[in-house]
Amino acid sequence: MQPDRASVVAFLARVHRRLVLKTAIQGATAGSALAIILAIAGWPSRGATALTLAFFGAAVIAGVIAGLALTANRRRRVADVVERRAPASRNLIVTASELFGTETSGYVPELVLSRAARFVDQLDPAALVPTRRSAVAAGALFATWLLVVSRALLPASVSLRGEPADSPTSPPALHGIDVTVTPPAYAGRAVTTIHDPSRITALAGSTLSVAVRANGERVTVETLSSLDSLTKQGSAFTRQIVATADGFIAIQARRGDRVSERRLIGLTVLPDSLPHVRVATPGRDQRFPDARREIAVAIEASDDIGLASLAMRYTKVSGSGERFTFVEGEIPLTITRRDDHAWIARGVLPLDSLELGPGDMVVYRAIAADRRSSGGTAESDSYIAEITAPGGVAAPGFAADFEQERYAVSQQMVIVKTERLIARRASMPPADFADESQQLAAEQRKVRAEFVFMLGGELADAPDVAASMTDINEEEEAGRESDILAGHEANAGHVALIRGIRAMSRAAASLGTADPTTALPHERAALTQLERAFSHSRILLRALATRERLDPSRRLTGSLADATGNVRPLAEPTRDVASVTLRRVLSDASALAGKRDHGSSDAARASTLAEQALRVDPSSPALQDVSAQLSAAAAAMSARRPDETTVALDRATNAIVRLLRRGLPDAPSVTSDLGERRMHGALVDALRTSRP
Repeated sequence: MQPDRASVVAFLARVHRRLVLKTAIQGATAGSALAIILAIAGWPSRGATALTLAFFGAAVIAGVIAGLALTANRRRRVADVVERRAPASRNLIVTASELFGTETSGYVPELVLSRAARFVDQLDPAALVPTRRSAVAAGALFATWLLVVSRALLPASVSLRGEPADSPTSPPALHGIDVTVTPPAYAGRAVTTIHDPSRITALAGSTLSVAVRANGERVTVETLSSLDSLTKQGSAFTRQIVATADGFIAIQARRGDRVSERRLIGLTVLPDSLPHVRVATPGRDQRFPDARREIAVAIEASDDIGLASLAMRYTKVSGSGERFTFVEGEIPLTITRRDDHAWIARGVLPLDSLELGPGDMVVYRAIAADRRSSGGTAESDSYIAEITAPGGVAAPGFAADFEQERYAVSQQMVIVKTERLIARRASMPPADFADESQQLAAEQRKVRAEFVFMLGGELADAPDVAASMTDINEEEEAGRESDILAGHEANAGHVALIRGIRAMSRAAASLGTADPTTALPHERAALTQLERAFSHSRILLRALATRERLDPSRRLTGSLADATGNVRPLAEPTRDVASVTLRRVLSDASALAGKRDHGSSDAARASTLAEQALRVDPSSPALQDVSAQLSAAAAAMSARRPDETTVALDRATNAIVRLLRRGLPDAPSVTSDLGERRMHGALVDALRTSRP
């Protein structure tokens, strides 16, 4: 046989053998898959070990035979297979194979065989017919079959997840944790399920459905605020947790006095921000000589998840003194939605239809709400449109924090708010009603304090520097009221004001106990007394008290025998609980890092340290990383992986050192002179110890 012809024939033979091998592997794979399906279905029955093994072997052999039989014709056309997988041949291999059964002498046949021989020398049969993937698939199916049928071969039953069956004598253990995060319905986000998470990130208000596969009588779950047991449903322990704040979820299985490893899962809660709303046009207070005009208003609003509504409200303020009247209303808006997150609205404030007179004003602001059922409302800054009276000036100070009312604080306004609160009582939860009533009590006391100071109310004697400057010496004020009412400082305006102040006190007391119905008559009585006081020409009279008058003849005549220095108590240093806790965690983590061998108790200790670090500040990314590293160290200790344990502990301790270093003073700079260094160090030490 010619050398070129022999080379081509040998190459095609090698390709043919690989085709046969690949076909056999694929047939064995198909037989293994059939055996796995029947084993999952329960055939052969449990305990029939010999039959199970025999069936598997028969299925594999049958798959190999069927595969070889079905691909026999394709394997005979080896040259066609090579041509399809080596297009550069350009029909050269097929032509050469057709010359095998004919006379190959002559210039053309010899040239074809020569070129074919040179071409096949460049080809690799393993690359043309790869069998690696088929072999890997066959091996994986074989391993799967072993896992399935091991239920009949092992003394303890084993599930598909490799979890031993629970029995009264088996130790408690955690096999797997699945957490399903269900965001609030209004967010419109998809439900996600996480298997064995180390940290969960969820939107505030999301429901976390925890399902734990474990051996034990019960499974406990601990968070920052509670310690509860999970409910067993079938083969899993389940519980739902509402994500409200950053923290952690610690899970542990128990059987009697024995406990399993502690699994720590960090929890990061993303808050749903309030909408951002502003009045873009005109965006300032305005004064007008008359009300024959309209104001074009443009509003911009946005929210991180989605807006639900946008409105513009106004309050018409008329009157003066204690005879203010307030009328509220809403302006129709035309809203343009760029998307769910950003809206633009336009409207017109018709001053001409509000019946405004000189000195009256309109306070307007925009209100946006997101999709939350409650608590998702924000207001823009308030602006005023004032009709100026002759010689009048625009009233300032109506732009305030969005949580405050945008009106001048007065007794009349307290009455209006109390009436509104009583009207809304039936539709409010008791806790919210009591809270708003107490806020009204604080506002009533504020109005009362203003009139007390107008009458010369005394501040508390020697007030603390941290105390409010509006604290009143109630005993001094009560004595003055008694003198006035007894006629010693008889003045009709004074008497009316004192009676109004006392009515305000009774109203504030009733509002403080969430009883606005009782407070309302006292508020109205106070308003009547204030109006009566304002009708008199003489209201505020205060003479210089006797003890405030100076006697020049007594200067430098006192005795200094009892004079002493001002001795201040030593201030106790503030204990930084976070630093103390982190130092303890650092000490214990360093002790663990210094050990060569770690057991189950060390893993439990590392998991506890991870929880302690996270309790310091669950929202700190640095402490979240420390907790994650300590948890990784605990897992590595349980798996007997010392290298991973050392790396995780080193990272955790280095991160804690960086955190503690932030609260320490910088080291003094080094100077060249030894004497100067000693003096500088002593000075710094003295200054440091002298600080309060």
